[in-house]
Amino acid sequence: MAQTNEHSDALRTQTRRSFGYQWTEFGEMTEQFRGDFLNYIHPLGPEFFPGKRGLDAGCGFGRHLFHAARFGARMTGLDFSRAIERAHDITRGEANVRLVQGDILRPPFEPGAFDFVYSLGVLHHTVDPEGAFQALRALVRPGGSIFVWVYSKSRRWTNAFLEMARAITSRLPFPLTRALSWCGAVVDTVGFIWPYRLLRRIAGPGVDRFVLPRVRVYAKYPFQVCYADWFDRLSAPIRYYYDGDDLKGWAARAGLVNVSVSQTGLYGWRLYGEVPPQ
Repeated sequence: MAQTNEHSDALRTQTRRSFGYQWTEFGEMTEQFRGDFLNYIHPLGPEFFPGKRGLDAGCGFGRHLFHAARFGARMTGLDFSRAIERAHDITRGEANVRLVQGDILRPPFEPGAFDFVYSLGVLHHTVDPEGAFQALRALVRPGGSIFVWVYSKSRRWTNAFLEMARAITSRLPFPLTRALSWCGAVVDTVGFIWPYRLLRRIAGPGVDRFVLPRVRVYAKYPFQVCYADWFDRLSAPIRYYYDGDDLKGWAARAGLVNVSVSQTGLYGWRLYGEVPPQ
């Protein structure tokens, strides 16, 4: 058990360093992040937020936190890496935002402190994803909501190949991983994204059915987003993958009601649920 704890502590330290580096180096806002946020939290919309107290658990550089605050919630951003400094820069002008540095597995808040808690693209990078989910569920008041987004098992061969590569790349110095990430983003951009954009201008949206979904997704973003995502793939020490049944199990064991579990393409799953009112 001591070895297991030591290993978990080492992974936590690596994760903190990796995401601290990532969101300091790649922490740039783009207008597409608003739509991303709404996609991750579906079936909710902007009307859900006004007047509520919310927690962004694993806020990174603050891209989702920024929009939740703009939608009218009184937001707290929690992150255990130095990305919290970049989140401070991003949300500096938002009076309804406060930032706390801390660990999702040991959140520094009282039980039931929030009307809602969300964690988007974070839990699958923790040493105990369901344990982290349960820790966050405890922070939601009776009648409140929790929603999360995690990586999907659907692309089994892609995930298997990626994990083989990550066994090496997640141990490399960050500058080298960054260089590899730049190469991956260039290949995506020059080999797939630019040709797709050109074909779409010439032939119209009908070409979409012949193009990989990931190419269509990244064609909507600036190069920096593809570059950052390659770094995320190659550097993060921990990545777990889930499906709808896994998330339904999380919700059941957490005692949630009004549960909604749905897929975002082949790359992710989202879960929304509510803590029963007392």
